[in-house]
Amino acid sequence: MTVCFCTLAIHAPYRRRARLLCADAPTVPWIVLTDEPDDFAELPVRAIRHAPTGPMASDYLTRLPPTGDGRGAAAYHDKRFALIAALEEFDTAIFVDADSRIAALPRLRIFPSGLAALPDVRRSVAEHLGTCGTWRMPAFVELARHLTGNADILRVARWCHESLFAVTRDGREARFFEAWARAADFLQARGIYSGEGGVIGLAAASAGWGVDYKAITRIAGRIRHEGGGPKEA
Repeated sequence: MTVCFCTLAIHAPYRRRARLLCADAPTVPWIVLTDEPDDFAELPVRAIRHAPTGPMASDYLTRLPPTGDGRGAAAYHDKRFALIAALEEFDTAIFVDADSRIAALPRLRIFPSGLAALPDVRRSVAEHLGTCGTWRMPAFVELARHLTGNADILRVARWCHESLFAVTRDGREARFFEAWARAADFLQARGIYSGEGGVIGLAAASAGWGVDYKAITRIAGRIRHEGGGPKEA
């Protein structure tokens, strides 16, 4: 089984961080979606030019409602394009947020098919929205009905921590990415720019995937995520 790491690096603050991230693990394959591929020319990575389809950090900083502080994190649905590019050549795509750093990676093991996520939030989408960013619940009820015809899936789909996760192809990945795309378009058309973890979980459930919480933990122990919301510098 082949494995590739990938990330999204749009605008200078994230390109700078992504260069450091990729340099931390130069012996593994990397795919970087970026607005300036030349910034990665000196690194052994495949940099793909990407024009964002959804808001990036600069949009959250300048024109969109604030995120964080209980309102939910900013959503970056363009991550899916990095995963899609990686899965064209590899069996498993591991997405790492650009504002992360990697210590020595452990030996990579075989990942289970479907979605592997961190165990930080082991709740259903409905449970998570009941305590965090509750203002999003009505939109997610509408979204669930849009995707499946009713809202019951919100009690089944798992909320997925989105800074580090893996997708392993098994023939159902096209359904996963199609559902993610539909969900991103649906929410953004309604001015909802948060809830990425819920969208990923709904997309996985729509594809018939569960969520594995064990496979990514060995890697997670070697990765430090800066976090803290959109970066200005």
